[in-house]
Amino acid sequence: MERQEQRLKELAPAVRNMEQLAAQFSDDPERILPEPGPLESAKSYREKKAKPLLAQIVKVLRSLYRAYVELKRKYERLQGDYGRAREGNERLSDRLQETKLENKALRGAVADFERVKRAFGPEEVERAVEDAKRREAQEREQKKAKRRFRRGAR
Repeated sequence: MERQEQRLKELAPAVRNMEQLAAQFSDDPERILPEPGPLESAKSYREKKAKPLLAQIVKVLRSLYRAYVELKRKYERLQGDYGRAREGNERLSDRLQETKLENKALRGAVADFERVKRAFGPEEVERAVEDAKRREAQEREQKKAKRRFRRGAR
């Protein structure tokens, strides 16, 4: 999210520059392109005032278009990154819910274990647990030995 915020901060100056350019050319048309003087010919007016202004407008429009295309590309990339970040957050939220349910189930198992210890006595339960662990370890060792024997027979 911090990376996306940083990218948004990078885009802000470009947007401000585009707004400034638009404001610059939204001034009074009389100030940008003055009326021809009383003795000025149409050709002179066109060559000295109209053509330079049109060239400047074309230049500004091209730069605005390039800036627009760049901003659009950055915006689309930012939107994609945001979507991926959002999906990641949703997956994390789902996993958090699963973990909470698992935690609740484990707390229930612990409570049941504590009940069993109170009913049969802590020493008896601990002895039964240790016996079960030993049997499980012996079973694992037997399975490993069988696997080793099968591999050795090949």
